[in-house]
Amino acid sequence: MDRVLTLDEVATWSGPPLILFVGIDTGGSLVHTVFDRWAAVLGRPWVLRGVNLPPDTPAATYRRLVHTMRDNPAVHGAVVTAHKLRLHRACAADIDVADPLVGLTHEVNALATADGTVTAYAQDPVALSHVLPGLLPADRAGLDVLCLGAGGAATALLLTLHLDVTGGGAARLTPPARVTFTDTRPEALADLRRVADRAGVAASLSYVAVSDLADNDALLAGLATPALVVNATGLGKDAPGSPLTDKAPFGTGMVAWDMNYRGDLGFLRQAAGTGARPVDGWDYFVAGWAAALTAVAAIPLTGDLLTRLADAAAESRPGR
Repeated sequence: MDRVLTLDEVATWSGPPLILFVGIDTGGSLVHTVFDRWAAVLGRPWVLRGVNLPPDTPAATYRRLVHTMRDNPAVHGAVVTAHKLRLHRACAADIDVADPLVGLTHEVNALATADGTVTAYAQDPVALSHVLPGLLPADRAGLDVLCLGAGGAATALLLTLHLDVTGGGAARLTPPARVTFTDTRPEALADLRRVADRAGVAASLSYVAVSDLADNDALLAGLATPALVVNATGLGKDAPGSPLTDKAPFGTGMVAWDMNYRGDLGFLRQAAGTGARPVDGWDYFVAGWAAALTAVAAIPLTGDLLTRLADAAAESRPGR
């Protein structure tokens, strides 16, 4: 079975209802081994195929992707990973309906097109809202958060820590005492600051441009406890290594959360044996896909449904 389609093949697809996986190198993703089980849990006769687009994809190609999905009724939607910002930037005018989180993040991680209407979602914060309660103390008021990386995962974390991202009408959450984001790219920090400004959650946030791993070590050393330390850089999966040195001063009262779930996971290796609680990104991987697929299916992501989807994926978990 060919797991990846060209845009021409998407345009002519006439098989079972199709969900696209839009990324850079989608063919080898673990999601292909679990998707059929997820579709069964959701009661949808979907199949999954990848669409590979390089990081320098021109805007016209993103627009062609969206138009092709809209014009083929066999294509029901897409889950978008590496192209969330660029797709929104290129295709905002082609989106008929967007959820409020798209307006805050200027990202798209899911598209629904089954009825010829293009509906866009930014579901990563919703996914995180199901994961964070298992990582954080019940009282966030004294929590110190250090997020290494300022990309899409950091954007989701910022919003989930400060807002009721599920739209359930609950009061705004009590924010942590301090949240610090670091990145080697000042432009990524500037984008993140703009998201915070649009959301009205600028208080308690700081943004630090770092030049080397020792800068991150120094910020880690300055944390109060309890603390959540997040690797949102992709290092350890997309590239080997960690955003910290092997002398990183983890300690008791810290949760070391790597948003990666496979790869060399150097960040978690550094945290092991220090008294910190190491946690990988498997639950976020499952919740992220669950949030995107339920949005496409137009059904709510309840705790019970997420548990069923997690159980369906459990046998594919690396190192289980």
